[in-house]
Amino acid sequence: MSRTRVGGVIVAAVLLGAAGAAPPKPGYWAERPTPAELLASWPAALTHDPTAQAAMRCKARADGSLEACSILLARPAGADLGESLLSMAPRFRVNMRAAHAPAAGDDVEVFNDPPIKYDKTPDWLRKPTSRELMSVWPKGAERGGKGIVNCLVSLQGALFGCTALREEPKGSHFAAAALALTPQLLMTPGVIDGKPAVSPVNIPINFVVPGGGMLPFGMWGGADMTSATMAWPQAPSYADVVAAYPAKARAAKLGGRATLSCELDKLGGVGHCTTLAEEPKHEGFADAARVLAKQFRAFPTGSDGKTVAGVRLQLPVVFDPATLGGGQPVIGKAQWAGLPSAEETNAAFGTLAVAGTTRVRLACTVQQGGSVSDCKVVMEDPAGQGVGQAALSLAGHFRLTTWTAEGLPTVGGTINIPLRYEPGKAEPKG
Repeated sequence: MSRTRVGGVIVAAVLLGAAGAAPPKPGYWAERPTPAELLASWPAALTHDPTAQAAMRCKARADGSLEACSILLARPAGADLGESLLSMAPRFRVNMRAAHAPAAGDDVEVFNDPPIKYDKTPDWLRKPTSRELMSVWPKGAERGGKGIVNCLVSLQGALFGCTALREEPKGSHFAAAALALTPQLLMTPGVIDGKPAVSPVNIPINFVVPGGGMLPFGMWGGADMTSATMAWPQAPSYADVVAAYPAKARAAKLGGRATLSCELDKLGGVGHCTTLAEEPKHEGFADAARVLAKQFRAFPTGSDGKTVAGVRLQLPVVFDPATLGGGQPVIGKAQWAGLPSAEETNAAFGTLAVAGTTRVRLACTVQQGGSVSDCKVVMEDPAGQGVGQAALSLAGHFRLTTWTAEGLPTVGGTINIPLRYEPGKAEPKG
């Protein structure tokens, strides 16, 4: 627990055990598929992938069966793991007589993870301070609450691919607040077969006012916040990150990271940055991150038409020595910022004389603003039917985030774009 006195009120950030999804207490399920049955529904290639994970949220009926289920989490994208878990929903039934059972109508979360044996599970390197907690405390939330997020821990210890799972009380926005804290958290990745591995974690964060009291009026909620994970019109490229790499760390091939708290100006520029975290310290990584921060440019107004001036963001920056080798660019896991519409996809594929499902994978270079160029077809099924060319015609409609949650660039890197098409239905997936 980290405590800092803020304006005379002590606020505690309690972070519970960081590991995979915690199993329900014994006796929670009256019926459920066996782990082997759940695993059998997965693609064989993913049964040993520690990052593979699926979760669904359902409502409990009075008899313990589940209804109104929806996909809460599914990775990797395009593997249909969420759909396979949803198909198992009728096989689950909660023991409604158990002391810890939900009431009828309550939410129930169901996770499905591969049976990976860890030598060591992820552990904490840095937790947020109470001052940082206050900066994201939801506006209007006088009392405390809890937010639970699911993330992946990168090999460098950053959290990325985070998803809000649940919050208490409902509608309090504590899940979004917990999500906003993740750029400041540092962890060691899990260890599998003696080697560090990208690892999933569930992180519950308790926003606590000691004594169960209320925060004084005006103390909750900081400035408006935005995420650094967006399709910036201008963002540092892979080459820019290499150029900014601290000279001493470069010579020693030392990796590191820094997280900055910055503010947008009226032109969308990033400035007024302070260091939230730097690992390792005194190696120049925070200074290098500040150099890169000046290269970001957002749109001057947000989607609501309001100026972005004064909006704050937490900017993670990772310096990986693998970038210094001059080979394949080390980039982050980009997210979609824009996709072809169903009409555009149907127009591209609809004229082909191909029955059934079509699958294509493109390899493209990410440009400033998140657009892609220099796309090549690396897989098409069926081959020789023009489906690859149809996919290439859609390249101008794809847009990706140009900075990632783990603190890596995408501009200048190569991204794979899988696309699956069925007549009347199209799914670009990445």
